Amino acid sequence: MVTCERDTGKMEKGSVAVISGLVGKTPDDITYSFVFDEAYRLARRGIDVHLVRSKIEGDSLSYGIHFHGIERRISIQAVNLLLRSVSSYPFISLLRKPTSLYWENLYALNVCRVIEENDIDLIHAHFAYPEGLVGLLVKRRARKPLVVTVHGYDILIESSVKYGIRLSKRFDSLIHRVLNCADAIIAASKATLNEARNIVDEVNKVHLIPNGVDTQKFNPNLDGSAFRKKLGIEGCTVVFTVRSHRPVYGLEYLIRAVPAVIKEKKDVAFVIGGDGPLRVFHEQLATKLGVKEKIIFTGKIPRSEVPYYYAMSDIVVVPSLQEGFGLIVSEAMACGKPVVGTKVGGILDQIINGYNGFLVQPRNPEEIAEKILWLIDNPEEAKRMGINGRRIVEEKFNIEKRIDRIISLYHRILQGMA
Repeated sequence: MVTCERDTGKMEKGSVAVISGLVGKTPDDITYSFVFDEAYRLARRGIDVHLVRSKIEGDSLSYGIHFHGIERRISIQAVNLLLRSVSSYPFISLLRKPTSLYWENLYALNVCRVIEENDIDLIHAHFAYPEGLVGLLVKRRARKPLVVTVHGYDILIESSVKYGIRLSKRFDSLIHRVLNCADAIIAASKATLNEARNIVDEVNKVHLIPNGVDTQKFNPNLDGSAFRKKLGIEGCTVVFTVRSHRPVYGLEYLIRAVPAVIKEKKDVAFVIGGDGPLRVFHEQLATKLGVKEKIIFTGKIPRSEVPYYYAMSDIVVVPSLQEGFGLIVSEAMACGKPVVGTKVGGILDQIINGYNGFLVQPRNPEEIAEKILWLIDNPEEAKRMGINGRRIVEEKFNIEKRIDRIISLYHRILQGMA
């Protein structure tokens, strides 16, 4: 039995080691942009943020954030740390490739270096695995409190599309160990909150802190006309979504809804942003359904342009099969757009059916088409829903309010009161 002691301290300097393997260094980087946005705002509030990535790179400073990487790929110290850390692993989780175990400890070794060199007060890992496990290994060595934010894939499961790392018993055991040994867990939605509380023994250490949107960057006053012109869809009703082309995001069902919409309304254009392994399949499906000319597949959209795509749209659709939170919903709402979203995960926290959009059953293209057509036929109601959505974001999903609550949680943990 592994004991999970609670570390306490005093956040005099206000410093945190953020563990996020793939996050970018600028606001324009798409990968884990939500982690960058959070770290950037913590730094602006006076927290000394040291973000440790899983890349071979030197130390650097970008947008007020100290970035660190892995110093070298081969390290005997990482092997020694692995040998000392074996008791931190559930037995079944050790039945993996030795290279994976080595890499986890190499990453942890470099986080420890950053903590020691910068006198860090607290560890904050984004995702329960691998970052949360790395954080746990560091917590044991550095004796610093650990916060873990769960985001979706690391805690939720949708077995029909093989979504969720916990489908593997080896990783499920790791998630259980990490969350039970963390000092606090942040969940962005009721779905992730409830799942985390099903896993941990101390349910009070799981905190619901919704994700947030920059309400200045995403706002109803943006002008998207240049992007309508660029795409050649001036004068059309625009239905927009931006997701990775992966099974869990259900883009197939939005595409299958298109024939029913254009049967009734000819001047409708569908814009699907993003890239991924199913993009070719989705384009072929559009051709098969005879709607290829009605759908624009943009590929990856630069992050700086995303708000203007919302601005040019009339309706946003989020057809996911599972969502940890679904930040696209809040972004669209912040831009004053009605949203059609599925009744899954964090989408349920954001859409009030009939008030700021519609909730539909997942895998139901007929219902998606019905709600799109209703919004087209009722423009004043659609506008009202967009206004309501903006109000909800300002009240509940403003990123500055999220940062307030995270900083408060940091202080409470270090005072031993979380």
